[in-house]
Amino acid sequence: MGKKNTRNNKEKKDVKDIKEKVSDILELPREIILDVPKLIFIGNKDLSIENYKGIIEYSDKLIRVNTNSHMLKITGQKLEIKTITAEEIIIAGEISTVEFIA
Repeated sequence: MGKKNTRNNKEKKDVKDIKEKVSDILELPREIILDVPKLIFIGNKDLSIENYKGIIEYSDKLIRVNTNSHMLKITGQKLEIKTITAEEIIIAGEISTVEFIA
Protein backbone atom coordinates (compact mmCIF):
# COMPACT_ATOMS: atom_id res chain seq x y z
CA MET A 1 0.00 0.00 0.00
CA GLY A 2 2.89 2.39 0.74
CA LYS A 3 4.33 1.94 -2.75
CA LYS A 4 0.97 2.77 -4.35
CA ASN A 5 0.63 6.02 -2.37
CA THR A 6 4.21 6.96 -3.22
CA ARG A 7 3.51 6.33 -6.91
CA ASN A 8 0.27 8.36 -6.81
CA ASN A 9 2.07 11.27 -5.13
CA LYS A 10 4.84 11.14 -7.75
CA GLU A 11 2.28 11.09 -10.58
CA LYS A 12 0.47 14.10 -9.10
CA LYS A 13 3.78 15.97 -8.78
CA ASP A 14 4.68 15.08 -12.38
CA VAL A 15 1.32 16.39 -13.64
CA LYS A 16 1.77 19.59 -11.62
CA ASP A 17 5.30 20.05 -13.04
CA ILE A 18 3.98 19.61 -16.59
CA LYS A 19 1.17 22.12 -15.98
CA GLU A 20 3.68 24.66 -14.62
CA LYS A 21 5.90 24.24 -17.70
CA VAL A 22 2.92 24.61 -20.07
CA SER A 23 1.84 27.73 -18.20
CA ASP A 24 5.32 29.23 -18.54
CA ILE A 25 5.73 28.32 -22.22
CA LEU A 26 2.29 29.60 -23.26
CA GLU A 27 2.49 32.54 -20.84
CA LEU A 28 -0.86 31.62 -19.28
CA PRO A 29 -1.80 32.59 -15.73
CA ARG A 30 -0.52 29.91 -13.37
CA GLU A 31 -3.52 30.18 -11.04
CA ILE A 32 -5.85 29.13 -13.87
CA ILE A 33 -3.70 26.26 -15.17
CA LEU A 34 -2.87 24.91 -11.70
CA ASP A 35 -6.39 25.59 -10.34
CA VAL A 36 -5.11 27.43 -7.27
CA PRO A 37 -6.42 30.62 -5.67
CA LYS A 38 -4.94 34.02 -6.45
CA LEU A 39 -4.72 36.30 -3.42
CA ILE A 40 -4.17 40.05 -3.69
CA PHE A 41 -3.61 42.09 -0.52
CA ILE A 42 -3.96 45.81 -0.12
CA GLY A 43 -2.11 46.28 3.14
CA ASN A 44 -3.93 44.39 5.86
CA LYS A 45 -7.28 46.03 5.07
CA ASP A 46 -8.45 44.33 1.85
CA LEU A 47 -7.98 40.82 0.47
CA SER A 48 -9.13 39.71 -2.97
CA ILE A 49 -9.45 35.95 -3.55
CA GLU A 50 -9.91 34.68 -7.09
CA ASN A 51 -10.57 31.08 -8.11
CA TYR A 52 -12.44 30.00 -4.98
CA LYS A 53 -15.18 27.39 -4.50
CA GLY A 54 -17.27 28.68 -1.60
CA ILE A 55 -17.55 30.19 1.85
CA ILE A 56 -17.41 27.71 4.74
CA GLU A 57 -17.68 30.07 7.72
CA TYR A 58 -18.32 33.79 8.07
CA SER A 59 -18.17 36.10 11.09
CA ASP A 60 -16.62 39.49 11.88
CA LYS A 61 -13.54 37.70 13.33
CA LEU A 62 -13.17 34.61 11.10
CA ILE A 63 -13.84 33.78 7.45
CA ARG A 64 -13.07 30.37 5.98
CA VAL A 65 -13.04 30.04 2.19
CA ASN A 66 -12.80 26.76 0.28
CA THR A 67 -10.61 26.46 -2.84
CA ASN A 68 -9.67 23.51 -5.02
CA SER A 69 -6.28 23.17 -3.36
CA HIS A 70 -6.70 24.41 0.25
CA MET A 71 -9.05 25.96 2.70
CA LEU A 72 -8.16 29.56 3.56
CA LYS A 73 -8.68 30.73 7.14
CA ILE A 74 -8.73 34.52 7.47
CA THR A 75 -8.79 36.01 10.97
CA GLY A 76 -8.99 39.58 12.16
CA GLN A 77 -11.39 42.25 13.41
CA LYS A 78 -14.41 43.84 11.72
CA LEU A 79 -14.15 41.41 8.81
CA GLU A 80 -16.80 41.65 6.14
CA ILE A 81 -17.33 40.40 2.64
CA LYS A 82 -17.31 43.59 0.62
CA THR A 83 -17.87 41.97 -2.79
CA ILE A 84 -18.72 38.47 -3.88
CA THR A 85 -19.06 37.23 -7.45
CA ALA A 86 -18.63 33.85 -9.13
CA GLU A 87 -14.97 34.72 -9.79
CA GLU A 88 -13.87 36.77 -6.77
CA ILE A 89 -14.42 37.54 -3.09
CA ILE A 90 -13.17 40.78 -1.57
CA ILE A 91 -12.78 40.76 2.21
CA ALA A 92 -12.38 44.03 4.09
CA GLY A 93 -11.47 44.71 7.71
CA GLU A 94 -8.41 44.45 9.89
CA ILE A 95 -6.84 41.23 8.61
CA SER A 96 -4.48 39.60 11.12
CA THR A 97 -3.70 36.20 9.58
CA VAL A 98 -4.30 34.12 6.50
CA GLU A 99 -3.69 30.39 6.84
CA PHE A 100 -3.63 27.69 4.17
CA ILE A 101 -5.18 24.52 5.61
CA ALA A 102 -4.75 21.26 3.66
